[in-house]
Amino acid sequence: MAACVVLCACSESKLDKCPSVLALVDTATLPVFQTGGSGIAYWVQITHAKRDCDVHKFDKHVEASVDLTFRAVRGQAGPAATYTIPYYVAVSTEGRILTKRVYSIQFTFEAGQATAEFSQSLDSIAVTVGQDKQPTEYGILVGFQLTKAQLDYNRRAGRYAP
Repeated sequence: MAACVVLCACSESKLDKCPSVLALVDTATLPVFQTGGSGIAYWVQITHAKRDCDVHKFDKHVEASVDLTFRAVRGQAGPAATYTIPYYVAVSTEGRILTKRVYSIQFTFEAGQATAEFSQSLDSIAVTVGQDKQPTEYGILVGFQLTKAQLDYNRRAGRYAP
């Protein structure tokens, strides 16, 4: 299984019963190449993930929510530009992906801006807990939906989630 970085560490008793939120290191950064592949036009990172959940004890069902914060950086401040980027949220246990859903989020670099921060909240991430398991044995994985070239770049560059 790929390495993971915990992006949320909370000590509240309710959260101690929730699945953890993790970002796969190889997919926590999205490099976007310039046209023609001559360099990086901009890159985006997942900088923070916060989770919450409701555990239904009788039917072994968990409804989780995740708040994600992103930071995009481009080499030079330039004209305003709007982009849409894909990311995923998956539920896993014991090194297996049980469900995965791909989302997209739009963000804008304002004119003269080289950095943009933005966020998105996702509700209703359903986790059905196995008969002999606890909710804490599950994880919610987040990352960018990368092309093979982007994944290879991240692995060569040795990028790690913040």
